[in-house]
Amino acid sequence: MNAAAPLRAAALLGCALVAGCGGGGGAAAGPAPVAGAGPLAYDHSVALGGWQAQPIGYSAGSATTPATVSTASASALLAAGSNALVAIHQEPALAGLIEVCVSGDGQSTNVVAPINLGVIAQSAAVLLDAGWSPLADPAAAWAALAARQAVLDGWENCGVKPEGAPSPSSRLTAQAGGGYAEDVYDGNPGTTYNVVSQTVTAAQMAAMLSATGYATSADPTRPLQLYWRFYADAAGHQLAIEMGLPQAGAPAALKGFIALYVPAP
Repeated sequence: MNAAAPLRAAALLGCALVAGCGGGGGAAAGPAPVAGAGPLAYDHSVALGGWQAQPIGYSAGSATTPATVSTASASALLAAGSNALVAIHQEPALAGLIEVCVSGDGQSTNVVAPINLGVIAQSAAVLLDAGWSPLADPAAAWAALAARQAVLDGWENCGVKPEGAPSPSSRLTAQAGGGYAEDVYDGNPGTTYNVVSQTVTAAQMAAMLSATGYATSADPTRPLQLYWRFYADAAGHQLAIEMGLPQAGAPAALKGFIALYVPAP
């Protein structure tokens, strides 16, 4: 991929955030948040760093001010108090959900790096309102997806790409045996574009679904413990979150990742 200039990436991020332009990354889900109307409550949110649900408030931006999130508790990429956002991702079919991204190193997708060179947006949290709750049995939730070989789109880093409009970061296909295959996208279709394919075995996925997670050795410079969890609303819609947390002894600069996965259209 062409190592795109940060200024071009910054211009894209401002567009996706302030004007709501550019593909799925700026699309509204349900009633659009109104600038100046005060923060909307997302009480079941998940921030990078742990699975405990926490309340996070979201305030929409305007032509002159960035959107922000506010939280009483600090996490890996969010400080306590107000935090400016550089991009968001919403799903038109899934109300009460926003993936929020702050300024950071977005040149990776889960364990695959370096890709999408020049991206300066990094997923910090998945905002979930009170209509969403975690499924109590992650293994059973995954087994149901695997049985029908479900296809999910990943939106890590809000789908931001230097080449153009936001687009999915990956596409995952569940396998009947319990593992999955994932195509990770480096760039945008129709521009500079490369696909990095990876396969996760049933045993590895079983570990990711457990409380202890799976210690990946895919990239020795990024020692991460990987986890998957699933959420549903009252209407039966489901989404998935993958989180990679630094293993014991990992470099202090390694923050890990949080990635949203939704049913592919």
